[in-house]
Amino acid sequence: MKRLFRYSGNKSKLLGLYRPIPKGVTRVVEPYLGSGAFLMNTHLPGVGYEINGHLCAMWEWLKQTSANELHHLDSVVREWKAKTEKPDVRDMNLELGPQTYVRVNCCSVVVGQLSSWKIYPQNNLPVEETVKCLPRLKDIQVFNARGETHTPQDGDLLFVDPPYVGTVGNYLEKGKQTKQIEKEYDPQDTIKFLDGVRCPVILTYGSNAKELFPQYEWEIVKVVKVPNMRKGGTVDRNEMVAYINF
Repeated sequence: MKRLFRYSGNKSKLLGLYRPIPKGVTRVVEPYLGSGAFLMNTHLPGVGYEINGHLCAMWEWLKQTSANELHHLDSVVREWKAKTEKPDVRDMNLELGPQTYVRVNCCSVVVGQLSSWKIYPQNNLPVEETVKCLPRLKDIQVFNARGETHTPQDGDLLFVDPPYVGTVGNYLEKGKQTKQIEKEYDPQDTIKFLDGVRCPVILTYGSNAKELFPQYEWEIVKVVKVPNMRKGGTVDRNEMVAYINF
Protein backbone atom coordinates (compact mmCIF):
# COMPACT_ATOMS: atom_id res chain seq x y z
CA MET A 1 0.00 0.00 0.00
CA LYS A 2 1.21 3.50 -0.86
CA ARG A 3 1.40 6.02 1.97
CA LEU A 4 2.31 9.61 1.13
CA PHE A 5 2.98 10.60 4.75
CA ARG A 6 2.21 9.37 8.25
CA TYR A 7 -1.07 10.58 9.65
CA SER A 8 -3.19 9.74 12.67
CA GLY A 9 -6.28 7.73 11.69
CA ASN A 10 -5.30 7.03 8.09
CA LYS A 11 -6.91 3.93 6.59
CA SER A 12 -3.95 2.55 4.61
CA LYS A 13 -3.89 -0.74 6.56
CA LEU A 14 -7.62 -1.31 5.98
CA LEU A 15 -7.87 -0.64 2.25
CA GLY A 16 -7.70 -4.30 1.26
CA LEU A 17 -10.69 -5.04 3.50
CA TYR A 18 -13.13 -2.72 1.72
CA ARG A 19 -15.26 -3.70 -1.24
CA PRO A 20 -13.70 -3.16 -4.69
CA ILE A 21 -14.52 0.01 -6.59
CA PRO A 22 -17.70 -0.64 -8.63
CA LYS A 23 -17.63 -0.72 -12.42
CA GLY A 24 -18.42 2.58 -14.05
CA VAL A 25 -16.53 4.69 -11.50
CA THR A 26 -14.25 7.19 -13.26
CA ARG A 27 -13.23 9.46 -10.38
CA VAL A 28 -12.62 9.09 -6.64
CA VAL A 29 -13.47 11.91 -4.23
CA GLU A 30 -12.38 12.22 -0.58
CA PRO A 31 -14.43 14.98 1.13
CA TYR A 32 -12.26 14.68 4.28
CA LEU A 33 -8.85 14.29 2.69
CA GLY A 34 -6.33 14.06 5.54
CA SER A 35 -3.67 11.63 4.32
CA GLY A 36 -5.67 10.69 1.21
CA ALA A 37 -4.89 7.01 1.78
CA PHE A 38 -7.74 5.74 -0.39
CA LEU A 39 -6.97 8.15 -3.23
CA MET A 40 -3.29 7.29 -3.17
CA ASN A 41 -4.06 3.60 -3.69
CA THR A 42 -6.35 3.89 -6.70
CA HIS A 43 -5.43 4.52 -10.33
CA LEU A 44 -8.37 6.83 -11.11
CA PRO A 45 -8.32 10.63 -11.18
CA GLY A 46 -9.00 11.99 -7.72
CA VAL A 47 -10.33 15.03 -5.89
CA GLY A 48 -9.72 15.82 -2.23
CA TYR A 49 -11.16 18.48 0.07
CA GLU A 50 -9.29 19.60 3.18
CA ILE A 51 -10.33 22.50 5.41
CA ASN A 52 -7.00 22.69 7.22
CA GLY A 53 -4.93 25.18 5.28
CA HIS A 54 -1.64 23.78 6.60
CA LEU A 55 -2.43 20.31 5.26
CA CYS A 56 -3.47 21.80 1.92
CA ALA A 57 -0.20 23.69 1.72
CA MET A 58 1.65 20.42 2.34
CA TRP A 59 -0.32 18.61 -0.39
CA GLU A 60 0.39 21.40 -2.88
CA TRP A 61 4.08 21.39 -1.96
CA LEU A 62 4.27 17.62 -2.40
CA LYS A 63 2.60 17.90 -5.81
CA GLN A 64 5.47 20.06 -7.09
CA THR A 65 8.43 18.85 -5.02
CA SER A 66 11.14 16.42 -6.13
CA ALA A 67 12.99 13.48 -4.64
CA ASN A 68 16.09 15.65 -4.27
CA GLU A 69 14.17 18.30 -2.32
CA LEU A 70 12.73 15.66 -0.01
CA HIS A 71 16.16 14.16 0.65
CA HIS A 72 17.54 17.65 1.35
CA LEU A 73 14.73 18.30 3.85
CA ASP A 74 15.50 14.97 5.50
CA SER A 75 19.15 15.96 5.93
CA VAL A 76 18.12 19.30 7.43
CA VAL A 77 15.87 17.58 9.98
CA ARG A 78 18.60 15.09 10.90
CA GLU A 79 21.10 17.93 11.42
CA TRP A 80 18.71 19.74 13.75
CA LYS A 81 18.02 16.54 15.68
CA ALA A 82 21.76 15.95 16.08
CA LYS A 83 22.47 19.37 17.56
CA THR A 84 19.28 20.09 19.55
CA GLU A 85 17.10 17.94 21.79
CA LYS A 86 13.54 18.07 20.46
CA PRO A 87 14.09 21.00 18.09
CA ASP A 88 11.14 23.29 17.36
CA VAL A 89 10.14 23.07 13.71
CA ARG A 90 9.32 26.80 13.72
CA ASP A 91 13.02 27.56 14.22
CA MET A 92 13.99 25.80 10.99
CA ASN A 93 12.93 28.61 8.62
CA LEU A 94 10.79 26.33 6.45
CA GLU A 95 7.90 27.32 4.23
CA LEU A 96 4.47 26.12 5.29
CA GLY A 97 4.35 23.05 3.02
CA PRO A 98 7.61 21.38 4.10
CA GLN A 99 7.10 22.59 7.67
CA THR A 100 3.78 20.74 7.87
CA TYR A 101 5.33 17.65 6.29
CA VAL A 102 7.88 17.61 9.11
CA ARG A 103 5.17 18.18 11.72
CA VAL A 104 2.84 15.35 10.68
CA ASN A 105 5.72 12.91 10.44
CA CYS A 106 8.02 13.89 13.28
CA CYS A 107 6.10 15.93 15.88
CA SER A 108 3.67 15.01 18.65
CA VAL A 109 3.19 11.86 20.71
CA VAL A 110 0.47 10.81 18.28
CA VAL A 111 2.16 11.23 14.91
CA GLY A 112 -0.11 13.07 12.51
CA GLN A 113 -1.90 15.36 14.94
CA LEU A 114 -1.12 19.04 14.53
CA SER A 115 -0.80 19.54 18.26
CA SER A 116 2.96 19.83 18.68
CA TRP A 117 5.90 21.71 17.19
CA LYS A 118 8.67 19.63 18.75
CA ILE A 119 10.54 17.06 16.64
CA TYR A 120 10.80 13.81 18.55
CA PRO A 121 14.17 12.00 18.22
CA GLN A 122 12.58 8.62 17.37
CA ASN A 123 10.54 10.03 14.46
CA ASN A 124 12.03 10.37 10.98
CA LEU A 125 10.70 11.53 7.62
CA PRO A 126 9.35 8.68 5.43
CA VAL A 127 11.14 10.09 2.39
CA GLU A 128 11.41 6.89 0.37
CA GLU A 129 7.70 6.13 0.86
CA THR A 130 6.80 9.66 -0.19
CA VAL A 131 9.02 9.59 -3.28
CA LYS A 132 7.24 6.46 -4.52
CA CYS A 133 3.93 8.32 -4.29
CA LEU A 134 4.92 11.49 -6.14
CA PRO A 135 3.90 10.32 -9.66
CA ARG A 136 0.37 9.58 -8.42
CA LEU A 137 -0.11 13.19 -7.27
CA LYS A 138 -0.36 14.53 -10.83
CA ASP A 139 -3.85 12.99 -11.09
CA ILE A 140 -5.17 14.41 -7.79
CA GLN A 141 -6.72 17.84 -7.26
CA VAL A 142 -6.80 19.25 -3.73
CA PHE A 143 -9.15 22.03 -2.63
CA ASN A 144 -8.91 24.03 0.58
CA ALA A 145 -12.66 23.87 1.22
CA ARG A 146 -15.30 21.91 3.09
CA GLY A 147 -15.94 18.56 1.45
CA GLU A 148 -19.67 18.98 1.88
CA THR A 149 -19.53 21.63 -0.86
CA HIS A 150 -18.68 18.96 -3.45
CA THR A 151 -21.36 18.29 -6.08
CA PRO A 152 -21.19 14.58 -6.99
CA GLN A 153 -21.14 13.78 -10.70
CA ASP A 154 -21.86 10.64 -12.70
CA GLY A 155 -18.88 8.33 -12.33
CA ASP A 156 -17.89 9.56 -8.86
CA LEU A 157 -17.11 7.32 -5.91
CA LEU A 158 -17.06 9.06 -2.53
CA PHE A 159 -14.68 7.73 0.11
CA VAL A 160 -15.96 9.46 3.24
CA ASP A 161 -13.74 9.18 6.33
CA PRO A 162 -14.88 11.95 8.71
CA PRO A 163 -12.97 13.14 11.79
CA TYR A 164 -13.90 11.71 15.18
CA VAL A 165 -16.28 13.74 17.30
CA GLY A 166 -14.45 15.53 20.10
CA THR A 167 -10.99 15.06 18.60
CA VAL A 168 -9.56 18.55 18.24
CA GLY A 169 -5.86 17.71 18.00
CA ASN A 170 -5.95 17.71 14.21
CA TYR A 171 -7.93 20.92 13.95
CA LEU A 172 -6.48 23.21 16.59
CA GLU A 173 -2.99 24.55 16.60
CA LYS A 174 -1.45 25.16 19.98
CA GLY A 175 1.80 26.81 21.01
CA LYS A 176 3.37 30.11 20.14
CA GLN A 177 0.82 30.88 17.42
CA THR A 178 -2.50 29.65 18.79
CA LYS A 179 -5.01 29.65 15.95
CA GLN A 180 -8.22 27.74 15.42
CA ILE A 181 -8.19 25.88 12.10
CA GLU A 182 -11.50 24.08 12.22
CA LYS A 183 -14.53 23.83 14.49
CA GLU A 184 -15.25 20.52 16.16
CA TYR A 185 -16.68 18.04 13.67
CA ASP A 186 -20.49 17.74 13.51
CA PRO A 187 -21.80 14.39 12.11
CA GLN A 188 -24.92 16.18 10.88
CA ASP A 189 -22.78 17.88 8.24
CA THR A 190 -21.95 14.48 6.76
CA ILE A 191 -25.54 13.24 7.01
CA LYS A 192 -26.86 16.29 5.17
CA PHE A 193 -24.14 15.96 2.54
CA LEU A 194 -24.90 12.30 1.83
CA ASP A 195 -28.67 12.78 1.82
CA GLY A 196 -29.76 12.38 -1.78
CA VAL A 197 -26.34 11.37 -3.13
CA ARG A 198 -26.78 8.84 -5.94
CA CYS A 199 -23.19 7.79 -6.57
CA PRO A 200 -21.56 4.94 -4.60
CA VAL A 201 -20.20 5.88 -1.17
CA ILE A 202 -17.78 4.12 1.17
CA LEU A 203 -18.39 5.64 4.62
CA THR A 204 -15.95 4.76 7.41
CA TYR A 205 -15.98 5.50 11.14
CA GLY A 206 -15.04 4.13 14.55
CA SER A 207 -16.84 2.18 17.25
CA ASN A 208 -19.71 4.67 17.70
CA ALA A 209 -20.65 4.70 14.02
CA LYS A 210 -24.08 3.16 14.61
CA GLU A 211 -24.83 5.72 17.31
CA LEU A 212 -23.87 8.75 15.22
CA PHE A 213 -25.06 7.46 11.85
CA PRO A 214 -27.97 5.07 12.63
CA GLN A 215 -29.51 5.39 9.15
CA TYR A 216 -26.73 3.33 7.53
CA GLU A 217 -25.97 -0.39 7.66
CA TRP A 218 -22.59 -0.85 9.33
CA GLU A 219 -20.07 -3.68 9.22
CA ILE A 220 -17.02 -4.22 11.42
CA VAL A 221 -13.93 -4.24 9.21
CA LYS A 222 -11.35 -4.80 11.93
CA VAL A 223 -10.74 -4.34 15.65
CA VAL A 224 -7.60 -2.29 16.32
CA LYS A 225 -5.77 -1.05 19.40
CA VAL A 226 -5.41 2.71 19.68
CA PRO A 227 -3.75 4.94 22.32
CA ASN A 228 -5.89 5.99 25.27
CA MET A 229 -4.91 9.64 25.39
CA ARG A 230 -6.60 10.32 28.74
CA LYS A 231 -5.65 7.30 30.83
CA GLY A 232 -2.65 5.88 28.99
CA GLY A 233 -2.25 2.44 27.49
CA THR A 234 -4.46 1.29 24.64
CA VAL A 235 -8.13 0.56 24.02
CA ASP A 236 -9.89 -1.52 21.37
CA ARG A 237 -11.66 0.35 18.59
CA ASN A 238 -13.93 -1.10 15.92
CA GLU A 239 -13.17 0.10 12.41
CA MET A 240 -16.59 0.30 10.76
CA VAL A 241 -17.75 0.71 7.17
CA ALA A 242 -21.08 1.37 5.48
CA TYR A 243 -21.70 1.01 1.74
CA ILE A 244 -24.23 3.33 0.15
CA ASN A 245 -25.57 2.93 -3.42
CA PHE A 246 -23.49 -0.17 -4.10
